Amino acid sequence: MIERCADAVTDWLISHYAVEEQDRELYVYAVYSFLMTISPLLLSLIFGIMMGMVMQSIILIIPFMVIRKYSGGFHAKNAWSCLICSCLLLILCISMTSYIKCGFGLTTVTVMALGSLMVCSPVDSENRRLELHEKKRYKYMTIVLVFAFELLSAALYLFHMYTYVVCISIGIILAAGLQIPCIFHLFKVKSD
Repeated sequence: MIERCADAVTDWLISHYAVEEQDRELYVYAVYSFLMTISPLLLSLIFGIMMGMVMQSIILIIPFMVIRKYSGGFHAKNAWSCLICSCLLLILCISMTSYIKCGFGLTTVTVMALGSLMVCSPVDSENRRLELHEKKRYKYMTIVLVFAFELLSAALYLFHMYTYVVCISIGIILAAGLQIPCIFHLFKVKSD
């Protein structure tokens, strides 16, 4: 689906003389990468509109997207299972923002997720293995981002914006949660 969109956008760019035909493959890849990057935001926005929770969906997905870029985590084997699982997870997480209250339980789980992200990141993808210098940079970026979102969350808490604190926490927890299958897989491989 995203491949077809990337092809269509590139064809449109070529037909309007914005890019050269010989650069087609490069632009298809660039458009595909861009669409893959913003797809969680678009999905979250669509579900947020449908559920009447636009701000919650945006505030939830931004920490997830930004942290996940550097922390890594589970990737589905094919596009359709990715889309279905992503949609179900987003609907679940967005709806949870109206049921979860800001308190000790959420703080405890968020702190555990923060610790997990700082210790376990980055999780290598089977599609692209990171080199040592990339791992160091991604770990550093994950730690910086986790602290930045936690500082933002603390500021929102001080201003009694508890719904947004919950949204940021769920985004952080989701990023950490998607590392768990990869971590178990690594332990299984090392023990064999």
